[in-house]
Parts: sequence; structure tokens; C-alpha cells
Amino acid sequence: YDPEYEKIAEWLGGNGDRPEVEGVSDLALDRALSFFTSNASIPGALAAAGLRGSDFITGWKRREEPLDVGFVDESSMLDAQQLEDLKEIFPTLILFGDPAQLAPVNQSGAMVFDALPEERRLVLSRVHRQTQDNPILDLAHALGDASLQFSDFEQMVRDASMRDDRVVIGQRVESDLMARSPVLVWRNVTRIKLIQAFRGAYQAPMEELLPGEPLICDGIELPLKHRKKRLDLEARGLIKGAQVVYLGPGRKPGFSRLHVIGAEQPQLSAASIVKIEMPDEEEPFIPFAARMGATFLHGAAVTIHKAQGSQWDTVQVFAPDIFVAARMNRTEAGTQLWKRLAYVAITRAENRLIWVVRNRLARPSGALAVDDLTEAVPSFELTMEPIEDQKDGAF
Repeated sequence: YDPEYEKIAEWLGGNGDRPEVEGVSDLALDRALSFFTSNASIPGALAAAGLRGSDFITGWKRREEPLDVGFVDESSMLDAQQLEDLKEIFPTLILFGDPAQLAPVNQSGAMVFDALPEERRLVLSRVHRQTQDNPILDLAHALGDASLQFSDFEQMVRDASMRDDRVVIGQRVESDLMARSPVLVWRNVTRIKLIQAFRGAYQAPMEELLPGEPLICDGIELPLKHRKKRLDLEARGLIKGAQVVYLGPGRKPGFSRLHVIGAEQPQLSAASIVKIEMPDEEEPFIPFAARMGATFLHGAAVTIHKAQGSQWDTVQVFAPDIFVAARMNRTEAGTQLWKRLAYVAITRAENRLIWVVRNRLARPSGALAVDDLTEAVPSFELTMEPIEDQKDGAF
């Protein structure tokens, strides 16, 4: 933990006095204590105080045996301090990154590899993420035109949708797709509203998760003595950013049965800390939390920044958010922000892109389910009530 937030952890564990921490109010400390009293989870308590893992977990641990070469994928997401930390660990670093993507939010569009000497940079001039003759790839390349305006680009998307069914203009967000492929948005406020609209459409009770709800792993928080368990979970695919489907509660309090999308052995049980953010609320709602374990955010919608490095067969891009970025006329490293956002968002789609033009949510075609998952669900019974028919509604 960050030394300042370590004081909170020590206090909650009964090993210190109530601390005074800059930026953490007495009310936030009261929330942390109240949560810890009922759940005995340090990460959960810090989350209840409005702190994220990126706030209170910091630094790197040096290995006892040195490593020779470090390969860093998605290095456009590295900030300068992280690069310096990696240089201390690895004598040789090989960075892979896309200069057209999004840089860390605190670096004004600059990417760490931009400062490397020319002789240490190898640059491809064409994207190879999708196959040739792909309309999604053509749209991605069109964003390299400095004179392109948002309205022109949106018309290009419309034209592509008339020629090829791999590009679709969506009049509303499809809630059925959100259960397996998150909507990509720019603003956190949009993400939270869409998540709440998704849960409302499926009549999910506030105090619990429904089987079939999507989650995104936000990291694993286990002490050193449980290192073997952590490595086992990571080997099973439960790493930061992994897409997970909730199958139901585990046998122990705070445990969840989970399906890790894309893993060879996707179904597992893990101690879980689930955080669901609420509109206009500083701290997230936490339906349950183990003392420690894997932390999760709801995965029905994800920011484009967080989506970097991931791909889905079909992707819904929430165009009104990108329009807002275009209206703000912000630039990053000489490129308009909306173009970077659009580029990253549309290239997350492997086969099909849905460009959603209205802030509407389509009603689900049925109740949430888990029978589409590749392996048989562990032997427990799922009961789901049929959802009432309801009209499309704005969120």
C-alpha cells in the first residue's frame, strides 16, 4: 500500500490510531470503518471510502533473481514513472505499442516510445489487426486524415454500413450484447449510467448480482503467503482486465463462481470484492466482499481507455460520447482526441462494428442466462424469472 493509505489499513486492522490522511475526509474514514466492521475486507473498506486500487497500491517488488529482457505490450499505456520502474528491473526492454491509440490520462497524449532515439524505433505504416478488405480497417485508416471532421467520419460509417453488414448504425444500445461484449464509451458518467440502465432492464436487485452479469477483473489483492493461489488464478486467466461472467455465489461467504471468457479452463471459484458504481455517488455500492481476493467492476460498459488491449467479435461504440470529445476540440500529441478515441474503439471489433448514434437502450430479448458459455455450468441450479415486456427507454 501507499504509505499514507497503509495507515488506514493498520487502523482498520486494530494496529494503530485513527489516522489523518490528506484527501480522505472523516466521513470517508467512517464509511471505511463501517464497511470493515461488517465485511473485514481492507480493499473493500478502502473502496467504500472512495479509493481505487490505483490510489492505494503503488510500486514494484524487485525479484530475488534478476530478469534479462522485458516485453511490454500495449506500451502506449505506460506513463514515464512506470517506464523508469521497469528500467530498474530489466536491463533490456522491448516495447510494443500503437502511436494512434490513447496515452495515459496524465501524459497529455505523449507516449513513452515517442522520446526514444530514431534508431531504436521500428514503425509499421499499416494496421494489421484485421484482415485486408475489411471496412473496419478502412475506417481506422481514414482517421489518419488530419482534415477529417467528425460529421464526415460518421457519414463514412453510414456509407460503410450500406455496403457491408460488418458495419451497423445502431439507433440504440443492444442490452443483449452488453452481457458478453461491453459498450465502449469515453466518459465515466456515461459508463455508470449505461451499467445502471443495463441492470434496470434485467430487473437486477441492487443488493445482489444475477447469474449472467458481466464483470471486469480489476486486480487480485492477496498477501505474499497466498502467492501460489494468486499465480494459480492468473494462470487460469483471472488477470487485471479479464472479462468474467458471474455464475452465482460460492460455497463460502464472499466467494463467487465465475466463468473467465477465453480461458482454457474458464470456470472457477474465487474470493471476490465486487464494486458497482452509482450515478452521483462518490463511493461504489459493494454487494459483497471477501476479506481479500479478486476485485471486480461491472462489465456491461467500459471506457475506451480501459478497452485498449482487448478485442471482441462484435463491439458497440457509443458515438454520442465521441461527438462530445469532438465538440471539445481537444488534441493529444498533435492529434484530435476524438480521432484517437474512435480509432481505439472501432479496432476493438474483430468482425462487426455497431456505431450507436442515440442514447437509448433496447429492451432485452429475454432473461440473463449462462447456457451460452462453452463449458457446462457446475452442478447447481439456476432459476430466473421471465422478464416483463417493456418499451425502449432513455437512460
